[in-house]
Amino acid sequence: MTFASLTAWQAWAVLIGAAALAAALFFIKLRPPRILIPSLSLWQRVLDASTELTLWERIRRVVSLIVTIAIAIVLALSILRPSRIGGAGASAQGRTLVVLDSSWSMRARTHGRDTRWDRAIAEARRIAASSDQVAIATTAEGLVQGLTDDSVLIESALARLAPSAFADTSWPTVSGVQSVHFVTDGAVPHHLDPSVVIHSVFEPVNNVAITAFDVRSTLTAGRRGTDSQVSTAYLEIANFASKPQTVHVTMFRGRGKIADSNTNLAAGEAYRQVVPLARQGDPALHAHIEAPDNALDVDDDGYAWIARARPLSVFVVGEHTEWIRRLLTGDPDIRVTFWTPDTYRDGGQDVTIFDRWAPAKLSAQPALYFAPPDDTAWLAMEGDSAKDERRPRWDFPSDHAVLRGVDPVTLRIDRARNCEATSLAPIARSSRGMPIICVGESSDRRLVVVGFGPADSNIATAPAFPVLVANALEWLGRPANRELSLRPGLTPFVGSARITRDDGESVPLTQLPESSFGVLAAPGLYTIESAGARNTLAVNAADPQRSNVAKTTLGPGANAAPPRNPLERPWWLACALAAFVLVFAEWWTWQRRITV
Repeated sequence: MTFASLTAWQAWAVLIGAAALAAALFFIKLRPPRILIPSLSLWQRVLDASTELTLWERIRRVVSLIVTIAIAIVLALSILRPSRIGGAGASAQGRTLVVLDSSWSMRARTHGRDTRWDRAIAEARRIAASSDQVAIATTAEGLVQGLTDDSVLIESALARLAPSAFADTSWPTVSGVQSVHFVTDGAVPHHLDPSVVIHSVFEPVNNVAITAFDVRSTLTAGRRGTDSQVSTAYLEIANFASKPQTVHVTMFRGRGKIADSNTNLAAGEAYRQVVPLARQGDPALHAHIEAPDNALDVDDDGYAWIARARPLSVFVVGEHTEWIRRLLTGDPDIRVTFWTPDTYRDGGQDVTIFDRWAPAKLSAQPALYFAPPDDTAWLAMEGDSAKDERRPRWDFPSDHAVLRGVDPVTLRIDRARNCEATSLAPIARSSRGMPIICVGESSDRRLVVVGFGPADSNIATAPAFPVLVANALEWLGRPANRELSLRPGLTPFVGSARITRDDGESVPLTQLPESSFGVLAAPGLYTIESAGARNTLAVNAADPQRSNVAKTTLGPGANAAPPRNPLERPWWLACALAAFVLVFAEWWTWQRRITV
C-alpha cells in the first residue's frame, strides 16, 4: 500500500491520530445547563422509576463512537489517497525503465469498463513497486521521469500522462538501467530489442470508426450566381467488430444538419457515403457516428473544410484593368472589386492585385504586382544590376507553387523589369539570368511580383495567364500546408504563424528561423493566420490500424497484464463520499434520538 503524499509509516500515523482525536472529542462531556425548578418531588419519581434498557439502548453509544471514528478515518484516507501497487504482476528488479505505449488505441474501453491506458498505468505501478529505481517514458513524449526511488515522483509522473496522437519518438535510453519494460496493446508494431520485456494490456473489443472524411471536387462546374453542386463530402465508416451493428451517422455543415441515417454493417464491413454539397454555405463540415458497441471515442468524429465555400475577396487596383476583368469576374471562387489608385484603401480584402501601379509602401495584405513602375521605392535596385531587359526569353518553368503548370513557351515578353529586391526571391529568370518573377514571404506579408504586364507582353491572351493568376491567388490567399487534412500530432508550418482551434484557444508554437512547429493534439478544425492571410486545416484521427482494437500485433510471448484491481483505482472520491454518508446518517439518527 502506497500513499500519494506521505510515506507508509507517516500515513498510518495520520490515520491512528485521526481516530484517536475523534474518540477524544466524542468522550468530552458537555456541561449540562442549569435550570431552576420549584420542587424535586416530580423529578424524584421519574428518577426512582426502574426501566429495563433494550439492547440498542445499551450499545448505541458504542455504535456512535464507531461511526465517529470511521468518519475520521475515511476523511483522512480521502486526503492521503492510498493505492495498492505491487503484487503478482510485478516482475522487475533493480533499475528499471518503464515505457508506456501512448497510442490513441490505448483509450479503448475494455469489458471491465476501464481503459487499456488504466491497465497500463496499473501495470507500471506494479513494476515500479518491485524495482529499486524507476524511469518513466512514453512512445510519444520520450522520457518524462528520470531514475528515482521516490514514490511520490513516480506517482506524479504516471498521473499526468495520457494517450496522445504524437508521432512515435526514438526509443528512450537511460544509462544504468538493468531492465526495460514496455506496456502496450500492440496496435502499432514496434521493432524492439529481444531484451525488452513486453507487458500486454490488449483485450479484443468491438469498435466502429470513421476511417476517411474529406471534401472532393466534382466534374460539374458551378455557374456564377447559382447554388449548383461543385463538391461532395466523402465519408468512410468501418465496423471493427465481431458482430453486425447499426451505426447512426449524422453530418453537419456549420450548425445545420445535412445528413442523418442509420446503416447496418456486418462484422468487418466498410460503408462509404457521398453527400453532395452546394457551393454557398458554411465551409465547416462535421461527421459523427454512434453504435451500440463502440470501445473507442476518438475516431467517432470527422472534420473537413470546404475551401471553395468562401470566395476570396480580391481588390484590383489600376487605371486600365479591362484585360484582367473578364478573367476574374467569370470565376465563382472570387469576389472581385475594382479600384483606381486615387480611391484605393488598404484593408478588408484577402488579396490585392496591383496593375502597373504600386503604393509607396508594401501592402499589409497579400498582393500580386503586375509590372510595378520603375520608381517603386521598395523595388530599388542594389549595385549594378540591370533594371530591365528587352525581349527576355523565359525558357524553363519553376517548381514553385505560383508557377506550377505555367507554360513559358506561350509567353512573348517585349520588356521585363528586374523584380529582385532585398525581401524578394526570384522564381523565374530570363535566359540571361535576370529575375522576372519574384515572391516574398515573411511573418507579416506575402507578395508576388511579375516584372511585365499587358503592355509589355502577350500575357492577356497567353494560355499561361489564367494558370499564373489562379496559382498566385491560391498561394497568396490560402497559405500554409497544401494538404488540408492532417492527422493529429506534431506539424510543421512555413514561416511564422498563429494557430487557433475551433474553440478559439491558441496552439503554442515553437519558432525556428525558417519555420515553426505546433502540436495539433485533437481532431477538429484549426485556423492558421500567416502573412496577412488565413486558412483552415481539418485534423482527423482516421487510422484503421489504431481503430481496429480487436486485433494486436503482439505475439504469444507477451506478458498479459491482469485486470485493474479496484484498490488500484483512485478511490479517494469513494472515501469522501463514504464520509459524507456517515455524517448524514449520524446527524439524521441523532435528530431522532436514535443514536447519542
